[in-house]
Amino acid sequence: MNYKKITAAALIAAMTVPFGACKSESVETINIAPPSETSAVETSAQTEATETEPVVTTTMASNELFDPSNPMALNPITGIQDMDPSNTGRRSVAVVVNNCHAAMPQRGISQADAIYEYQTEGGQTRLLCVFADVNTIPEIGSLRSARILSTDLAAGNNSVFIHFGRNARVPDHISQFGIDHIDGNSCSAGVYSSSNYADGYVELPSGLFFWRDAVWKSQRAIEHTAVTDGRHIFEAIEYNEINMIDNENNMLFNFVPGNSADLDNGDPCNSINVYFSGTNDDALFVYDPVTGLYSKSQYGNPQIDETTGTQIAFTNVFVLYANIQPHGDTTIDAYLEDGGEGWYVSDGRIIPITWSKSGVNDPIIVYNENGQELEVNRGRSYICIVDNDNQSLTTITSASVN
Repeated sequence: MNYKKITAAALIAAMTVPFGACKSESVETINIAPPSETSAVETSAQTEATETEPVVTTTMASNELFDPSNPMALNPITGIQDMDPSNTGRRSVAVVVNNCHAAMPQRGISQADAIYEYQTEGGQTRLLCVFADVNTIPEIGSLRSARILSTDLAAGNNSVFIHFGRNARVPDHISQFGIDHIDGNSCSAGVYSSSNYADGYVELPSGLFFWRDAVWKSQRAIEHTAVTDGRHIFEAIEYNEINMIDNENNMLFNFVPGNSADLDNGDPCNSINVYFSGTNDDALFVYDPVTGLYSKSQYGNPQIDETTGTQIAFTNVFVLYANIQPHGDTTIDAYLEDGGEGWYVSDGRIIPITWSKSGVNDPIIVYNENGQELEVNRGRSYICIVDNDNQSLTTITSASVN
């Protein structure tokens, strides 16, 4: 590994993101090599991974996650018991959101229970925002078109897939694997503004559930203006007679009621910078020990939800390295069924992991170094799907140990 000592002040200037309580500390920036070659930070406490076949355990919540005295239901995407009980046993919804620089800021993303960031053509990334309860989705956008990768991520969670347009290869893929979806581009009403309605509910003609925001249209190119919200998505689901019952109701991860024991021997991680491509080279997550969350920045600035004015932040950050190859046209293919290596970051620590996805409609399962299903802290998660070729370009920063 390459080591480089820098001051916290220099790091702030470079990233334009404050480090809070760590301002006076020296920090160590590490270029991360693949987990199979070396760990994130070399320490004497490090233990060697045991070479075993991954053992898949249940992803259902244990009884310890559920408090019968709490009137709320268990959210399967976060593992937190804060969901409306009427949504129990119902499918999640996954929404494709634009993530290019010209489409900043976004709306509604701070309320997502989990977010996947993934590469599309040209190295640009998009977001797939997952909501356990469709009724909790605020106005969200700008919406963007589907790719096979985003389709497969939604299908793995049995989510209803929401997108605005698609490339030519997506329709056959959706049909082949029976993926429930709604294409907003085929049921968009034109230009509206929610500010023109007293309760913010945009009244659209029958059979139309998406629109282009009038304010954004005056500020940016039209392809960066599509929006919708949970009320309209729910109406679209009913209109298209999509079955929302989820008989399995699996948890997104193997959430545990206390702190993840897998992190006990993890290395310090004050920040992690995920390099997706030359276009998106600074997906930066910085830890706040007061909140216990990792705040995200990109394009040199905090990533802000325009609706709330807040920077998005997460309990868990996953970096999953995948076999991503050019398709032969302008698109790419991600061979998720190959699985791969990665990192799990939470509570100020980082550990190497492996992961698998058996098929299009199967979930991603994450494992610790011993091949057992990873224990994951309850909370919102950000999951980065990154090209194997850029694996060594991920960097972490940890407080120096004197």
